[in-house]
Amino acid sequence: MRYLVVALLVMAGLGCRKPEPAPPPQARLIVRFLDRDAVLDLAAVPAEGPWRLMNAGLWEPLDIRWKLGTPSIGAAVVGRTAPDWVLLEDPAQDTHRVIMRGPGPEELASRNERMDPTERDALALLGVLWVLSWVRR
Repeated sequence: MRYLVVALLVMAGLGCRKPEPAPPPQARLIVRFLDRDAVLDLAAVPAEGPWRLMNAGLWEPLDIRWKLGTPSIGAAVVGRTAPDWVLLEDPAQDTHRVIMRGPGPEELASRNERMDPTERDALALLGVLWVLSWVRR
């Protein structure tokens, strides 16, 4: 009985196929905001037509510059900060929810508060020189 169970397990293991890899995206749209980017991978090159972005509850036209190649890359710049995700509408009026990539505003704020070592050393040297100037008087 054990040999039968082991044989079935071996056959089941050999019968499993590896998952097929996902096809590479045919087009990629990058929307650049002040703090992060939204990247949308598309299975096919989109049709010609206007794209729109949901901003404060209203659909606004999105000016996209497409660079043809494999994959086609489109880029748009939006002059405002964005939440963790945005809504885009393609020319076929399909809506896409895109999650933002990159560090969030909180991470950028804490990163900017820290000084790099050379700035810290220069500030320490200035502090020492300022104290020495008061000691000499």
